[in-house]
This record gives sequence, structure tokens and C-alpha cells, in this order.
Amino acid sequence: MAEDLRPYGIAVNQLLPGGATATGMIPEEMPAEARERLLPAEIVGPPIVFLASGEAAGLTGERIVAKNFESWLARYRSRGAGTPPG
Repeated sequence: MAEDLRPYGIAVNQLLPGGATATGMIPEEMPAEARERLLPAEIVGPPIVFLASGEAAGLTGERIVAKNFESWLARYRSRGAGTPPG
């Protein structure tokens, strides 16, 4: 999809939390010990802010796992891709 939409200037990136996440979709009958292992929903906040920033301008076709966002971002920046165009 990213390649199909690239000519139109539409970026397509995939953001995954990296595991089961504590959201309203979790059944109330889920055992407490299982709930403790859930990722907080806020884990996707930093990658969303990044994707909405100028630093992500032109970024497309990426698969970002929020749980590993800091290491993904370091790799992204190290390949020189973290420089805004212009």
C-alpha cells in the first residue's frame, strides 16, 4: 500500500504496540495477573507524536513497534533519515 500511494504523496506506516495492550477491548473477566502484563495504551503516544512531526516528513513504508520505538528511532536517525527536507 505504501508504494501504491507514494506517487500521490500519501505516507503509509504501520504502528503496533508490541504486545497486548490495556484498552477498553480487554474483557473484564481477564485475570488480574494477566492484566498486569498488558502494555499501557500510552505506549503508542511517542511514536504518534513522531509520525505527526516534521522529522517524519516523507517517511513511508515503515513498521514501527511502539515497545521498541526508542531503538527504532535511533536506527532511523543513524541512517540520516531524521533530517527534515528543505
